[in-house]
Amino acid sequence: MTAQSKKPENTSRTDDLQDELSKRGRDVWLAGLGALATVEQEGSKLYNRLVERGKDFEEERREELEETAEEVREKSDEALAQLEEAGEETQSRLLDTVNAALERFGVPTRSEVDRLSEKVETLSKQVDELSTALSKQEGQGNEKK
Repeated sequence: MTAQSKKPENTSRTDDLQDELSKRGRDVWLAGLGALATVEQEGSKLYNRLVERGKDFEEERREELEETAEEVREKSDEALAQLEEAGEETQSRLLDTVNAALERFGVPTRSEVDRLSEKVETLSKQVDELSTALSKQEGQGNEKK
């Protein structure tokens, strides 16, 4: 009976070992499924968090870009205004220099020419009027003779 009693004990140990291995295998399987479920769940949460952070990041960068663009526009406007001022100042100085040089050479200025033109025009009208008056007097003098 010792041979028979050893067999059931070996069989019992083998069955216990198989049960233990089956249980451990199932636990490993369930742990794998749990890891997969966790990755799926946490992955979705992570994905959603990343999307939100991406939106925030994009908005911040857009605001920074708009601020920078506005600063560039302002500086550009300032530079153009300074350039216009410098151009006007340069033009004024150049005209003053040219006028001074013309005056040294005895060339009349534009305003002097304009005044002379007005005087010539006035004198021309007076000469025309005088000429007309003299013509009328001569015509009346010829009629009397």
